[in-house]
Amino acid sequence: MTTLLPIQAPVNSDTYLDFQSLLFKEARLLDTEEYQQWLDMLTEDIHYYMPFPARYLREEKNTEKTLEANVFNDYKPQLALRVSRFATSLVWSENPQNLIRHSVSNIEVFPTDTDGEWQVLSLVTVSRNRLDGDERRMVVSRTDTWRIEGDQVKLAKRHMLFNHTVVPDSNLNFFF
Repeated sequence: MTTLLPIQAPVNSDTYLDFQSLLFKEARLLDTEEYQQWLDMLTEDIHYYMPFPARYLREEKNTEKTLEANVFNDYKPQLALRVSRFATSLVWSENPQNLIRHSVSNIEVFPTDTDGEWQVLSLVTVSRNRLDGDERRMVVSRTDTWRIEGDQVKLAKRHMLFNHTVVPDSNLNFFF
């Protein structure tokens, strides 16, 4: 297969289906708030990153604007801290529990130059229904790096971009 992207050809269909199942499992764990199991899917050196949305002029589309603040710029200790907060009564905006569903689509899987490591592109739509009854829908593009650690494939890096011009909700007490 020929590609114009600066990455290798996609993986075979068996590997693709394995990653699709892995992303669907991750979405289910997040939907059902099984956060400890989700944390177990992450490498110890995970970098979970989402810059604030930025608008580009058409002639700037191949550049990256750096902003001074991020929605997420976390490593595993910060992610574990976020998870531990849910076990307390301090996250009042999540009590009662929000209804959240992750839909994962547009999955592409590519090998990297490192053995046992893959780049996985996906689109996630998060539907969130809070106590006020209003549904918020957030769409995020993800570029992941997954790698083999021991006998498991774990998430080593997630770079996310909002497909919105502004953050579409008052808080983001959940994961993408």
